[in-house]
Amino acid sequence: MSLIPENIAFRLVEGSLPWEQSTQLEMRDFLRLYTLHDSYWIGLFTECAWDDSSILVIRFDPVWNATVSQPTSIVRNWPLLFLRLSCVSSIQLSGFSNNEGTQRGISDASVEYLSEEEVVTKINDFYGGSVSLHHFSRVDALALSENETVLNLSGTVS
Repeated sequence: MSLIPENIAFRLVEGSLPWEQSTQLEMRDFLRLYTLHDSYWIGLFTECAWDDSSILVIRFDPVWNATVSQPTSIVRNWPLLFLRLSCVSSIQLSGFSNNEGTQRGISDASVEYLSEEEVVTKINDFYGGSVSLHHFSRVDALALSENETVLNLSGTVS
């Protein structure tokens, strides 16, 4: 089973995802509105040839995020979440090992503010792996349904 449809993978690499329809918000606000818990890592795309942004690609769990998409237990039907981080100055991976084909489920995510503009976002998986990214605090959040419809991520922060 492919983790991401070929046409979406092509659009990711070519930079032609519909970012003009994304929701811009602070990373901490995204994590207040939505959880990455039980979502599945697809990958981390860093286009270092052209800019300093990175895009997190995740199968977004609709059970925990039912305001975005109808809950289903079929992972391939879950929305694809793209979080574009700008001004990424470091990426640290730790605790990763070959899990013999096991998909990496995310256990939690957190954000630490270094200044008003700079944060470190840390995402941990259930197998001891973690990714830490140092970046500007504002992110572009884009979720696509199975049929590539842009899903609403503009919930309100309490």
